[in-house]
Amino acid sequence: MVKYVIIEHLEPCMSPWLLSEYSYTISLLKGLGLQVVFTNVSKPSDADVLKRYSATVFESSITSDEMLKGLGISSIIVLDPKAEKLLRSNEVAFADAVVIGGIMGDHPPKGRTWELITSRIPNAKPRNLGKKQLTIAGAAYVLRKILEGVELEEIPIKEGLTIPLKLGKYELIIELPYAFPYADGKPVLPDNYIEIVAKKTLLFESSGACRDE
Repeated sequence: MVKYVIIEHLEPCMSPWLLSEYSYTISLLKGLGLQVVFTNVSKPSDADVLKRYSATVFESSITSDEMLKGLGISSIIVLDPKAEKLLRSNEVAFADAVVIGGIMGDHPPKGRTWELITSRIPNAKPRNLGKKQLTIAGAAYVLRKILEGVELEEIPIKEGLTIPLKLGKYELIIELPYAFPYADGKPVLPDNYIEIVAKKTLLFESSGACRDE
């Protein structure tokens, strides 16, 4: 059975949007008794934020032999949209770890998971959750269901999310091009997700906090 779910942090800064994805992933998977590990976290300030959510944090990348040996990982699955095979529930029973890329997706996708993670772990088993691009939180939810024995085809997943939002006297339409899992007819989203995406992230980006240092 999987011991670790590893998030390889690959974004330049910890925006409110990214943190909402991360915090949801931590709370969701810790509920199964799994250890959620963040790797490739080079900024001490980012590490401090993640530790507040009781995550285990490493500066080194999971693509390094030292990290794999240090965690005792010999069988590792990488969730990668470019992988040829779907993830199956019987596979996770024999893996030590599953890796989710800490990547805010591009549209169209650029294949960064394959380039930055999968291709750099020689013995990794790449598996996809369908060919549509999920968010980090969405991938975590689907992974949890598969860990619980639900097969991918049984999980409702829809591509694209359109949300009307009113900001003061202005009415906005938010269109997210990613795929989202659904439960009880509603998309599975972190708490306050839409508010964070629409308001806090826009303010954060306009402040210049995500500019390269």
